[in-house]
Amino acid sequence: MNDLHIHTLFSPDSQPGATMEAYAEKAVGMGYRGIGFSDHLEFDPDDEGYGYLDYDAYSREIDRVRKLYQGRLSIYKGVEISYQSEFPGAAPAYLKGKDFDFVIGAVHFVGRCPFHHGDRYFRGKTSETAFRSYYEEVLRTVESGVFDILAHMDHLKRYSIPVYGSYASEPYRGQISQILEAAVSSGIALEINASGYRQTFREPFPEPWAIREFARLGGQHVTLASDSHALAHFGLGMPESAELLKSVGLSEAVYFTSRRRRAAPLP
Repeated sequence: MNDLHIHTLFSPDSQPGATMEAYAEKAVGMGYRGIGFSDHLEFDPDDEGYGYLDYDAYSREIDRVRKLYQGRLSIYKGVEISYQSEFPGAAPAYLKGKDFDFVIGAVHFVGRCPFHHGDRYFRGKTSETAFRSYYEEVLRTVESGVFDILAHMDHLKRYSIPVYGSYASEPYRGQISQILEAAVSSGIALEINASGYRQTFREPFPEPWAIREFARLGGQHVTLASDSHALAHFGLGMPESAELLKSVGLSEAVYFTSRRRRAAPLP
């Protein structure tokens, strides 16, 4: 299979040893068809990742590892961009002239407030207020038309559960369906992010109900992703994700070359 969401030392939150070559060696050993590196790109000056990604050095290292594994493993050059509606033109301007194979859109901030650093985003908010604002930003991400892949659609639950004690999608299913309808209409691929299997709730992002709903609405374009930030994360939850997709009637996952969508059968 292909894993299209891998973070290396070019991301500030990756762990020691998370080199491109180490991931490639592990992927070959596990029989993977291809892997896609997708290190973080941030446009908010207040974020610690702002200015961290060195595009030229990133490109050179991908080219080097591609040569090492030519004929054994396909390696795709991607990027994960934090979409923030406060900076609507930043991503299109940055991407001009860049030769990425795929571009992932993710929501890590709402109103320039990160929700992955403590409980700052949740302070003074009910769970409903927090999630409704979040899903509004996810919809804007899809509707921006900038991205090839929508990342970990409901992963706010990872950070909200320690604050509110639980998460249930029922109050937001109207919003979620609207996002999925927009994804089907636009052709953006829905990422099945296996990192959720590493959390206490032991399910992917998005949850199985949303994946079934996506298929019911006619969605076909999905990607498989480990969202690894450490070499030990690579491969975890990926077989379970593939089986879940097959259970809702999907038979292939997509990958990208030069921003053009391709498809490969699920293992």
